[in-house]
Amino acid sequence: MAVRKNLALMLKTMISKNPWQVLYTIAIAASVGLGIVLGMQHFSAASPLTAAQMLPEPKPLTGFILENHRGEMASENIFRGHWSLVFFGFTSCPDYCPMELQKLAKLLNRMGAGDELQVVFVSVDPERDGQEKLASYVHFFHPQIIGLRGSNVELASFANFFGAAYDRSAIFNSKVLSIPAGINMPVEVGEQYQVNHSTRVFMVNPAGEFVGSFTSPYSVKDMLFDMQKLMGR
Repeated sequence: MAVRKNLALMLKTMISKNPWQVLYTIAIAASVGLGIVLGMQHFSAASPLTAAQMLPEPKPLTGFILENHRGEMASENIFRGHWSLVFFGFTSCPDYCPMELQKLAKLLNRMGAGDELQVVFVSVDPERDGQEKLASYVHFFHPQIIGLRGSNVELASFANFFGAAYDRSAIFNSKVLSIPAGINMPVEVGEQYQVNHSTRVFMVNPAGEFVGSFTSPYSVKDMLFDMQKLMGR
């Protein structure tokens, strides 16, 4: 009981001195935890590939409508005819999203795949990631990266299909609030909040089927080997 009181007092003191450092620490821990839980629930470690973890059976991707970074409607048709790597994040991400998108951009360059491989970045922060901001963000990393956005309800449904868990955290009145996926951010929170999201990169085959994923940490070399094998190169 004394330990719990001491921890509670310590957290209260940290929040009063530097609330955003506490929130960021919680967000990082939550993101790592989401990745571990997802791996235990959906994927098998046994695979002939170097880093990719494949589903037992492909899952057809159907029945969604989002908006791409050009402001155009996007459906499951954007995944047909080529391999796709799908990553969930947000443009205000301070570290993990930029690092992963740099890796994926390097992969595109090393593949030299043209239209055979695309990267899809899905923003799970619709309140802050408008169409123009998303377009500028993905273009900064690589011209072949496609940005997708939508309403909170649409994004939650799309992420749930892949098993990509996420939520948002904010400090309001000295308390940490957790806003689940699919729920609009409370107006009183403003734009000062953190997004906690899955760190997996999901694979969709040219038939538009979700077939597996890469989980961090992984290298560009390992992803290159696996994608070339899957693409029959």
